[in-house]
Amino acid sequence: MTLPLQNKLFISTRPAGTSGELSRLLHEAGASLLEFPLIEIKAATLSSDEQQLFSRLEQFQWMILTSPNGVRYFFEFLQELTGSQKLPESLQIAVIGDKTSKTLEKYGYRAAFVNPGSTAEDFVEPFARHIATENSKTKIVLPLGNLARNVIQDHLEKLVDCTRIDIYQTEMPEKTDKSIAKKIETNRYDMLIFTSPSGIHHFTALFPKLSKKNIRMACIGDITAGAAREKGFNPLVVAQNSSSAGIVESILNHYISKT
Repeated sequence: MTLPLQNKLFISTRPAGTSGELSRLLHEAGASLLEFPLIEIKAATLSSDEQQLFSRLEQFQWMILTSPNGVRYFFEFLQELTGSQKLPESLQIAVIGDKTSKTLEKYGYRAAFVNPGSTAEDFVEPFARHIATENSKTKIVLPLGNLARNVIQDHLEKLVDCTRIDIYQTEMPEKTDKSIAKKIETNRYDMLIFTSPSGIHHFTALFPKLSKKNIRMACIGDITAGAAREKGFNPLVVAQNSSSAGIVESILNHYISKT
């Protein structure tokens, strides 16, 4: 029996070590996956004021966590700076997406508000309605990555007093696999997979001379796809479900539609 993605080669630009499930699902469909990380996530360098904030979390009513990385780095800093991962009982947690919620549960906490969408735009209106009955201006701490947009702060500024703290940063890896880069340059792949605008930007910087019209890519979400189009690419696949299963399903649908 011929599998739907038989002998196809995909290249993931996700951070190193995060494509295991994606690789397994593509392999089950007959394809191969190479990891070509174009994003490296590192802990941010915090100022003394930012460090002290971790000892004063009781001043906030809510903390909003927008990604699994945000969860991990927040609790790493909390442990490092306070010697504990214990949060004030009065601090409620809101998260964006099921993946963030499940990561939070690994640290022993359950979110009081979970928005099923995957973007800040999906989150702000439902959350605003959720806190609308709170008597005073709600104080929120917002741990983010350095490249995160200001959507939450901008949309909630009339309702909340928001303190943003950048706890991790997204960088381009210092080294890339030359053999995989050669496959991209010589068009020996079926599709590249991008999960964030920063991956798009780093790819453009790494391959400035490649013809953008010939690049075959799948993007996770409209924001990543929008960044690709702004750079002159034409994504073949835009997966709305950011899980590995959602990515593979969108890729499968693309190839099925061509048969």
